[in-house]
Amino acid sequence: MGRVVLVGFLIFLFFGGVAFAIPSEGDFLPALHKSIWGAQFNHIFLRDFNKVEGKASTTQYFISASYGLTERLFLDGKVGMGSVSFDRNDDISLDFSAGFAGGYGFRYLWYEDKSSGFKSILGFQHISCHPFKDTVNDVKHRVIWDEWQMSLLGIKEWEKAALYAGVQYSEVQLKYKVDDFRRRLKSEDIWGVFFGANYSFNDRVSFNTEARLLDEWGVNLGVCYKY
Repeated sequence: MGRVVLVGFLIFLFFGGVAFAIPSEGDFLPALHKSIWGAQFNHIFLRDFNKVEGKASTTQYFISASYGLTERLFLDGKVGMGSVSFDRNDDISLDFSAGFAGGYGFRYLWYEDKSSGFKSILGFQHISCHPFKDTVNDVKHRVIWDEWQMSLLGIKEWEKAALYAGVQYSEVQLKYKVDDFRRRLKSEDIWGVFFGANYSFNDRVSFNTEARLLDEWGVNLGVCYKY
């Protein structure tokens, strides 16, 4: 049943007009029909756009939730605030203060060996950030940060801790508007790697940290509570 739902959801993603997220969410997996709630900080230090256009960064704060749709398929959602900085190659630096940000995704438990504590997870995540406008020399600038990610990670678990690493395909589109002129800037690098660690303080509360390299340079911190 879980594989059927996964295939159906992938068909919807690829043919429903949705492009390709961040972070990978690690192995915070809720039980069947249970949920996990958390708080998350995500910062991307650097992302290149169209090489001649410039570089951008973003900082995001989220309240996140995950739900166990089946024993192997988990739905993710988040809502919060996010800011964006864009350094154009013509020496104009723009700072867009924090506005609405949100995201959604899923994770699928592809493989699990309980005796060795190893598992692998296939994931999809999307984040959209809508900061407030910035004005430079009476010219209004607006931006929307849209990021999509497909990831595959391997996890090694112990009693209270877990380490994981993986590869990701990610794409960012920066929808940039100057007065009435619009541009859609696309990220240059799409393949990256990431690694992270989880630590469980008890059966309900866990802490996570993750770093992402190559396609983007980013880090996130999070704490989760299992219900």
